[in-house]
Amino acid sequence: MRLKHFFIIISLISIGHIARAENHSSSPKLAEEFEIAVKNVESKNFLEAVKIFDKLAQSGLPEAQFNLSLLYSSGLGTPKNYKSALYWSWQAHLNDHPTAINQINEIFDLITEALRDAVANQIIDELLSVSKAGDQTSALKLGKTYTNLLVAPDYQSAYVWLSIAQAYGLENASELLSQVADELTLEEILAQQEQASTMFSEIN
Repeated sequence: MRLKHFFIIISLISIGHIARAENHSSSPKLAEEFEIAVKNVESKNFLEAVKIFDKLAQSGLPEAQFNLSLLYSSGLGTPKNYKSALYWSWQAHLNDHPTAINQINEIFDLITEALRDAVANQIIDELLSVSKAGDQTSALKLGKTYTNLLVAPDYQSAYVWLSIAQAYGLENASELLSQVADELTLEEILAQQEQASTMFSEIN
């Protein structure tokens, strides 16, 4: 991404997304740290910006995850790393950042299919761990990752976790489940329903 384009995006973030950051975090302290990080970018103190955005990204703040991805893509405050850029832009996407998918599509054009799958499998492993521990929102995130991040979608695994997400009553799970079902045979659907029921019982 060109530096000029990067600064345009950051300027928009600083003007329009601070409130969203605060709404997501429900913490004035995190919102304040987010604003400090943006100001560090504006003053070209990229090293400090990366440190703050990384901390906020780890806490699940989608705006921070998106901004961290931009810094990794641009090589500002940290060496350029498309793997990390994809990881954090996908996390932002899973946390409903409105424009993260654009960044993801740009990164897809810059990496190999093997690297894309490596990031997908890393995220899947992380999500499986928390999903099996009872985190409900991760079930939907797993369905999305199995379907849209892997180079060759794993529709069977996606069906299992979207079924569980639907059972939890998560928004959009039913629609995604229907789309995934269209990619499976009846025999596959019935088998994955049994697996979903077993997994759901084990978790709950």
